[in-house]
Amino acid sequence: MKVKLHTRKLLTLISVFALLLYPLTGWTDEHKHKASLSQQRFNEIQKWIDIFEAPERAEWQKPEDVVKKLELKPGGTVADIGAGTGYFTRLFAVAVGPEGKAIGLDIEPSMVDYMKEDAKKRRLTNYEARVVKPDDAGLPSKSVDVIFICNTYHHIENRVSYLKKLSKALKPNGRIVIVDFYKKPLPVGPQSVAHKISEEEVKKEFKQAGYRLTKSLDFLPYQYYLEFAL
Repeated sequence: MKVKLHTRKLLTLISVFALLLYPLTGWTDEHKHKASLSQQRFNEIQKWIDIFEAPERAEWQKPEDVVKKLELKPGGTVADIGAGTGYFTRLFAVAVGPEGKAIGLDIEPSMVDYMKEDAKKRRLTNYEARVVKPDDAGLPSKSVDVIFICNTYHHIENRVSYLKKLSKALKPNGRIVIVDFYKKPLPVGPQSVAHKISEEEVKKEFKQAGYRLTKSLDFLPYQYYLEFAL
């Protein structure tokens, strides 16, 4: 029973994550889309690669601009939570250089396998990938300079508790950066506004977890960029 429940929860999480990244054009029936996704086998990794790595995503996600705003330092360590196919993780690996480290974390083993293979193909020896639990990133104490969470934060349960765990993983002067969709109707991302979390909600939860807001940027068309430190 526990195994069945865990599997069902995992499939639901990935179904919703796919909805986040896939443009809404051609998917007007939200319930029908979710039902079809939940019936798919998630070891068909190419299907998910096509969604997460869709060329049109770059137009609104602006990955190069996001990396620049992060101002990563050579030799630093970045953890990418909910990394998926490593869309950002591989860029972090390049940004911190061979002396640094980029870690892609995901709850789906097939995604982690893909990241590992991608790292090998790109010859990025400082690019790691790990399977983690939904409620714990499993990062060692004072091990990372930046924790990055893109399009995933609003799916985390018991977020204040989760953030408190993450605080222990940050090095002195470490940061957590959240990039997520504005809580309003948008041409990409979740169709339902109820499936989004507002900037103010994020700020409130981080404050409850003991963080302070250090940066808020609006250079992305459909997403906010918030940076927090202890």
